[in-house]
Amino acid sequence: MTINLRSPLNRLIRRAALFAFWTALVTCPAWCYGAGYQVSEFHETIKVDEKGRTVIHVALAMLLSSDAAVQRFSQYAIPYNAELQSLEIVDAETIHTDGTHDTVDRHTAIFDRPEAVTVSAPQFSAMHVRVVAFPALSKGDTIRLSYAVRDIDTLFPGKFSVAQPFPPSVDYANASVDIDTPAEMAVVIAAPGLEMKRDAVSGKRRIQSYTYRSPGGGPLPEQANVLGWPDVASYFAASNFGDYADLAQEYEARAGSRAAASSDIQQLADQLTSGVADRREQAARLYDWVSRNIRYVGVYLGAGGVVPHAADEVLHNRYGDCKDHVALLEALLAAKHIASDPVLVNLGNEYRLPDAPVIAPFNHAIAWLPEFNLFADTTAGFAPFGTLAFEESDKPALDTTSGAILRTPPQNSTNSRSSVAYAVKIGTSGDAEILGHVELAGDIGVGARAYFSHSPISRIEYDLLNKNGLTGYLHVVPGTGPDLTDPFTFSVRGRLDQLAVVPGPAAIAVPQLPTFSKIQTFADMVLQQNRRPLDGTCRGTRLDERYVVSIPPEDHILATPTGIDVSSGEISYHSSYRREGNTVVVERILDRKLTSNVCSGAKLMGWVDVARAITKDLKRQVLYK
Repeated sequence: MTINLRSPLNRLIRRAALFAFWTALVTCPAWCYGAGYQVSEFHETIKVDEKGRTVIHVALAMLLSSDAAVQRFSQYAIPYNAELQSLEIVDAETIHTDGTHDTVDRHTAIFDRPEAVTVSAPQFSAMHVRVVAFPALSKGDTIRLSYAVRDIDTLFPGKFSVAQPFPPSVDYANASVDIDTPAEMAVVIAAPGLEMKRDAVSGKRRIQSYTYRSPGGGPLPEQANVLGWPDVASYFAASNFGDYADLAQEYEARAGSRAAASSDIQQLADQLTSGVADRREQAARLYDWVSRNIRYVGVYLGAGGVVPHAADEVLHNRYGDCKDHVALLEALLAAKHIASDPVLVNLGNEYRLPDAPVIAPFNHAIAWLPEFNLFADTTAGFAPFGTLAFEESDKPALDTTSGAILRTPPQNSTNSRSSVAYAVKIGTSGDAEILGHVELAGDIGVGARAYFSHSPISRIEYDLLNKNGLTGYLHVVPGTGPDLTDPFTFSVRGRLDQLAVVPGPAAIAVPQLPTFSKIQTFADMVLQQNRRPLDGTCRGTRLDERYVVSIPPEDHILATPTGIDVSSGEISYHSSYRREGNTVVVERILDRKLTSNVCSGAKLMGWVDVARAITKDLKRQVLYK
């Protein structure tokens, strides 16, 4: 079956919508991740007819050499679209170590159910999962499964698109992919890491065969924070799109007419921009309205995976998926003669497009406004105009109007910043009164804004204490209203228990006070992941921290640390400690001027000295008695 690696490492999916059908067309089965097993056989045969419909046969065998693998694969799930595809389980059995076989009972051990959806982003689709339960499975056994997925209809008329990754953390002993297409059909294939074994024409059919086995050194260990399959894996990808511009044209042919500006849309656009002459401000107001007033609900029935609802329908329903959001925003902008194009991106961990033009990487739609040189995504609901989530930044962006492949900007200190300022007054009991102000600009503020919107203040106050290992009480006051102005701000005051030993002699380090990002997190990531073999992601938020720490007048400060200035490439860190009577002013700045969200182990290795210096600096203490 065609596969999509929806990595289990992805963080909470935002209200920003996935193209659920596209995503499901390319879902990676459980065996894409894990150890303690071997894919001893994997054979996929793809047959394409003249209308672009595919019949995909998969036959696989997996040797389960650990109890964990037995637990993982005792029930094997195969996703499919019940409206556009049919799924047949051809054969399924357990092969025991003694050579005996237990066949799966088709009546009692094969189940069909709708695919689970998220609560925060409701989705309605024809996606189903067929679960095969293997009997009497023990460590050392092999499961054997074969199934066929047949297209009833295609997502794009006359077009097919398939992708099969071979993750480097999986041990493949014998894998192959055969594709059988009409001889006259122009097909683009990319198969990095695979070996071509056959390319032959027989009558009106052309058959191409590829094989794969894991390299001699064996599979790589599983790795947290790893990029998606086009970035790190060998893969087979094929389609009869001429190129990505052709894919864009096919999308536009189905979706372009849905963004027409009706009289109601024109009236709303005029109302929202009344008295505003600046065109960028007009666009921002239209964006804000869609962000705050159109709920995200994914409806992916039939061709709903690629065809948005009409903009006027989205306006009246007040809900829609990512494509619907784009259609309405595009219509509102057009009503004010502001150009915008839908663009398709990956909302996840895929940063490179496969060399064959396939649908798989594109699971999200946003808008491109060329006049202002910015991308806009209203589905997040809490993102200021021009702010993108980390998961959609530094990504190839397929402009469906022009066919051009653009790129969203990476996250770095120019578009994501945190500024924290705290006054800490330590009393004679060792408890401390604190007064703080936090400003979060760009992507880092989006999650905080959503958190404050969805959570009661009492819960926020509890979490800010608990997640920083503190006790006491806090009073938190949001400083930003319901609009999407940047930055998002909030203030904190309260009392923390036993922050210091008083009276001295003693020493105190600046504690981790409530915020949404910590300098230490960056240092830990570098030190933990610098030897990883596969590329991962790294965030580029600039972090500014300022603490004014006062001790009781009965004590006096003996010594303060010496600040440091360290840098390596795109990373720099500065700290200073200044004594003012019984007060110490601490300033720390981590600046990450990253040009890419992608970090290799080699790049992280270059930052190790900075990370070690940061770790030491954060442990430095003020001596007093």
